[in-house]
Amino acid sequence: MSGTPEQLAGNLDYWEQAAATHGTTDTDIHYHFDDVVAGGTLMTTLEARGLADATGASYDEPLARLAGLDVLYLQSHLGADAITMARAGARVTCADFSATALRRVRELAARCGVDVETVETDSRAIPESLYGRFDVVYVTVGAICWIDDLDRWMRQVALALRPGGRLAMIEMHPILQMFEARLPDLVCDFPYGGGGHFTTTDTGTYADPESTIRSTTTCYAHSIADVVMGAGCAGLRTELLQEHVDIEINPRGDDLLRQGDDGRWRLLVGRGTEPGDPPQPLPVFFTYIAVKE
Repeated sequence: MSGTPEQLAGNLDYWEQAAATHGTTDTDIHYHFDDVVAGGTLMTTLEARGLADATGASYDEPLARLAGLDVLYLQSHLGADAITMARAGARVTCADFSATALRRVRELAARCGVDVETVETDSRAIPESLYGRFDVVYVTVGAICWIDDLDRWMRQVALALRPGGRLAMIEMHPILQMFEARLPDLVCDFPYGGGGHFTTTDTGTYADPESTIRSTTTCYAHSIADVVMGAGCAGLRTELLQEHVDIEINPRGDDLLRQGDDGRWRLLVGRGTEPGDPPQPLPVFFTYIAVKE
């Protein structure tokens, strides 16, 4: 389906508000920019390994082959991973539809002493200035659920890549997105795929649930099959698809995932073989690498 003008305007309003507030409050659980300025990173191991898979680097040094590459960070939000990639020697362009987010990307890059280009654009209709420029298009957690037309979006990825360039996508698994929360009953309120949508009015954000910002947003469901087939129709050949049942972060900041003694987060539904046994974890993230031939 295609989003209505009202749905798309509501989403932009949410991201403008989120961009203005993320990383500025003590209750923010994700955006600790002082750590980035001090030389650290907010990039997770799965995201770094996704870049390794896209560039042929080893998992021991996952960013080692970024030096000299042109990377488009699509739907970059505040661009913390752009700083990490630029420090590894990549020429990074952050593309986002939020002017506020891109302003903060530039401010963060200046604080960190790195160069990052920014382009304000709808990721479903990138400008010709981005065509054929990139070795890697990098997309990470919580991006495609905001896209109403995934096939159109995949065509933009293909347009941005050079021949031989790769899409590196590390995303929330559609199974995770189907579940809202434990209220105390488990609520399954989101479609698995096919572009089905869900509109909600709420306060707070995934990074700062205690925020007072109020928004009406619409998200769209895309299955694993939707991703793979959309990429194929855009001229991208699948190289790698991995599904992950445990992750380092709680991306939505809610009570749906459970943190184990190892510090990792899992989606645990039901029970194991015997009462009291833990259930097997369901997929929470996936890594997808595709090449433009």
